[in-house]
Amino acid sequence: MRTSFTAGQLADPAIRQANDILRKCVHCGFCTATCPTYILLGDELDGPRGRIYLIKDMLENDKVPSAGVVRHVDRCLTCLSCTTTCPSGVDYMHLVDRGRVHIEKTFRRPLAERLLRAVLARILPHPGRFRLALRGARLARPFRRLMPGRLKGMMAMAPGRIAAASPADRPQVFAAQGPRRKRVALLTGCAQRVLRPAINEATVRLLTRHGCEVVVLGGLGCCGALVHHMGREDETRAVVKANVKAIEAEAGAGGLDFVVINASGCGTMVKDYGHILSDDDVWAEPARRAAALARDVSEVMTELG
Repeated sequence: MRTSFTAGQLADPAIRQANDILRKCVHCGFCTATCPTYILLGDELDGPRGRIYLIKDMLENDKVPSAGVVRHVDRCLTCLSCTTTCPSGVDYMHLVDRGRVHIEKTFRRPLAERLLRAVLARILPHPGRFRLALRGARLARPFRRLMPGRLKGMMAMAPGRIAAASPADRPQVFAAQGPRRKRVALLTGCAQRVLRPAINEATVRLLTRHGCEVVVLGGLGCCGALVHHMGREDETRAVVKANVKAIEAEAGAGGLDFVVINASGCGTMVKDYGHILSDDDVWAEPARRAAALARDVSEVMTELG
C-alpha cells in the first residue's frame, strides 16, 4: 500500500509504526473471508481491508473522522481472525488501536454515547462497582422497555442471580499440592470475577493440583483492555503501569515463573504491555518483562504436561 505521510508526521513514533503496518497491506482481501462483521454485513467498510483504508485516510490527513467512519471502526470486534489469513503479516491489531486513539482524541460522540462509554469505563473494570450496578439493574429490569436501545439491551443481559465475591479473589497465596513446580500469579480480572467467579476458583484448583503455587496480587487489577479498545490512551497506560508495578514487585520478592490468565482477551492485552509502553524510557523494560511472563492457562498446562 502506498502512503503519503509527511516527514513531520513520521517523526511521531506512533504514526511511523502505522505507516510501516499500512505499507505491508497488498489489498488482497483474504482477510474479509474470516472477518465476522464483513461476513454478516457484506460491506467492504465493515471488513479489515475497508477499515485499513479508513484509518489510513484519517491518519494521513490528520482529520476528524465522520460519524460513518467511526461506526465502521467501532464495529470491529478486535477478534483478530483477519490476521490468521493475511499473507503479508499486516499488524492489524496495532493499526486499529491507533485508529481508535485518533477517534477518541478528535471525534465528539453524541451525548448519550459519551455517557454510556463513561459509565462502562468507570464500572466494568471495578468488580465492586460492577456487582453493585448489576444488582441495581435487576431492580430496574421491569422498566427496561422505557430505556434507550443500548441500555435496554444491557439491562436484558443482566444475570438473574449475582454471585457473591469469591474468597479466591482476595490477595493470598495458594500452596502447591506436592512438590512445587512453578510459582505463578493469577490475573483475577474484573468482569469475569463478577459474572463467573467459579472460573478463577477452578483455575486455582487446577494449577495447585499440578504443582503450582498460585499468588493473587493485591495490586493486579483489570488488564486495561476495556479503556484500551475505547481509545483512551492515558487511562490505558495508567492501568498498565499499575499492573506492571505489581508484577515486578512480586517477581522481585518471591519470584514468578508466569502470570496466568484465563480470559483470552485479557491475555492478548497483557502480552502487549511491552508494546504499549515501548516509548516510555522508565517503563518500557519492566513492561516487556511483565509481558514475557504472561501465559494463558492452557499454555501453562501444556508446559506442565
